[in-house]
Amino acid sequence: MVHLARKHDGQSVVRADDIAESEAIPSSFLAQILHELKRTGLVTSRRGKTGGWKLTSDPAETTLLSVVEALEPESLGQHLDTAGDSGAAVSKTWEEVRQISRKILEKHTLESMAASAEPMFYI
Repeated sequence: MVHLARKHDGQSVVRADDIAESEAIPSSFLAQILHELKRTGLVTSRRGKTGGWKLTSDPAETTLLSVVEALEPESLGQHLDTAGDSGAAVSKTWEEVRQISRKILEKHTLESMAASAEPMFYI
């Protein structure tokens, strides 16, 4: 998603092979991720010789929270098991972790991630 954000101009697409090579992700695994992102509406694709992938919305408006919720919705789910003597305390702590994680992910956008991923050149 950050790679697509760096290349985002609203029209151009990026080939999956280019993403896989640049981000060191196996092509078969990337294909699964891209199809899941397409299913959730975060990316779209164009088929054919000039085909590829692109974001469906502006990187400045796409939070990391939306990406995590699309790919791993259960990772930020509630921990409701309050069984046992320690259950309530553990559940309360996991709720705090969940809330803090959501705030951090909501604060960062693909645009901010793409900007921080750009290499710095000094003269």
